Amino acid sequence: MMVTEGSEYYFDPIGLFVESGETVTFEIQSGSHSATAYKEGTSSAEVTRIPDGAEAFNSEVLSEQGATYEHTFETTGTYDYFCIPHKSLGMVGRIVVGEPGGPAEGSMPPDGDVPESQTIVDQGSVSYSSFSG
Repeated sequence: MMVTEGSEYYFDPIGLFVESGETVTFEIQSGSHSATAYKEGTSSAEVTRIPDGAEAFNSEVLSEQGATYEHTFETTGTYDYFCIPHKSLGMVGRIVVGEPGGPAEGSMPPDGDVPESQTIVDQGSVSYSSFSG
């Protein structure tokens, strides 16, 4: 889910574990958002934080409640992503496919904090509310 709640903008869950070949559906719950991979040259991404050889994804901005965007994750590793209009407000998320790895591993995205990859693997899913306290 991509959510606007008062002055908070977030993905829920903020951390998700999937197996290679699984499709993730991003859905607008409220507000206008995107799900955009940190791949240098994709939208406003200045760094790459997806595994080498992985396909970058970018939903562009969706604004209708219930609108969805799907992406199938094939390459194993850690993917960090952001919302184009709310990146500067810390709207970021992390997906771990199969096992942690790649350029995102061991550090946080430049625009906000996400759960550690191993925590995501161990829990399967980390909700925004449990991560942000």
